[in-house]
Amino acid sequence: MTGSARALCWAYVLTSLFLAHCAATSVRADAWWYAAALFFVSLLLGVAFAREHVAADERRAAAVRAERAARLRNWSSQSRTDQEDGCCERWWTSCGAEHDLPHCARKDQAA
Repeated sequence: MTGSARALCWAYVLTSLFLAHCAATSVRADAWWYAAALFFVSLLLGVAFAREHVAADERRAAAVRAERAARLRNWSSQSRTDQEDGCCERWWTSCGAEHDLPHCARKDQAA
């Protein structure tokens, strides 16, 4: 969670607590309509707080998926390069590729 999102969540919590206090004060003054309205607004702030946490989790999961995909692409390209350069290697590391002297990466090999 970023610093601004964390600050926003704290603002939601503090505002919700203040509205709950205002609702309790309104109940003591027999202002039921105000108390109900303040209570529901306080609940909406609780929903906003929960939504911030869900959004942060989704951003974190998306970043993990992107990192995994980048690692997989890097690993796949490295594997292809290793197979293409492996013509002088043993058969189990070159996947059975025949030795191709004109295109061989290792110039010290003879035919």
